[in-house]
Amino acid sequence: MRYYTPLYLISLLCNAPVVMAGAETTVVLDGNKAIYEGDIGEEANATLFELYRKNKQVNTLKIKSKGGEINVGMDLAEFVYTNKLNVEVNDYCFSSCANYVFPSGMKKIIGKNAIIGFHGGASSTEFDDSELDTLPEEERKAILVFMAEYLQHALKREALFFSMIGVEQKITTLGQNEAFSKFDEADFKGWYYSIDALTKLGVTNISVIDAPWEYKPFDNVTKLFEIIANDF
Repeated sequence: MRYYTPLYLISLLCNAPVVMAGAETTVVLDGNKAIYEGDIGEEANATLFELYRKNKQVNTLKIKSKGGEINVGMDLAEFVYTNKLNVEVNDYCFSSCANYVFPSGMKKIIGKNAIIGFHGGASSTEFDDSELDTLPEEERKAILVFMAEYLQHALKREALFFSMIGVEQKITTLGQNEAFSKFDEADFKGWYYSIDALTKLGVTNISVIDAPWEYKPFDNVTKLFEIIANDF
């Protein structure tokens, strides 16, 4: 029997809308900013926490990330919120970066063409488990049990997190509602919110570098649709 580590299973749950590059994540200090580039991970988080401990002048997390595992994303977001850091996104912030890290900032600073991309969270009702179809039935069942337990824990934690920061939990799943099903067949990988929509969901104190904010696709494959305040 092949053995699958929890990391493999969790990667199914991350279900990132863009391909993870696999490059090493870097965390460095630049004046009063901590620069975090790459996938959100435990090692990178630990580096950030230690950097902040030694450099209390840091007041902003500048992040460029395609996301990471749900709980590790919340670890980072809770650190940002607890230490009252601002969050700056000049390029892109997908998946758990968008779900948790971006809304956790005291101030949210976004570049003119920055992408804050969502595609689901712990409260999603559907996950892509197609990779499990080729596994033996017994192994597949064991993995599904693990996933169910994992999601139950993550869902409770996610609800507490959003209650703490004052943001509606549905921010992670709104684009999966039936009202937006027309985008399913158009090969959209996820969605982004207008600033008015973010504000309506509880994400406030947003400023744009060189306004106005204008959406530009991440690449030719990663298509996102927009949700505006009047859509919900």
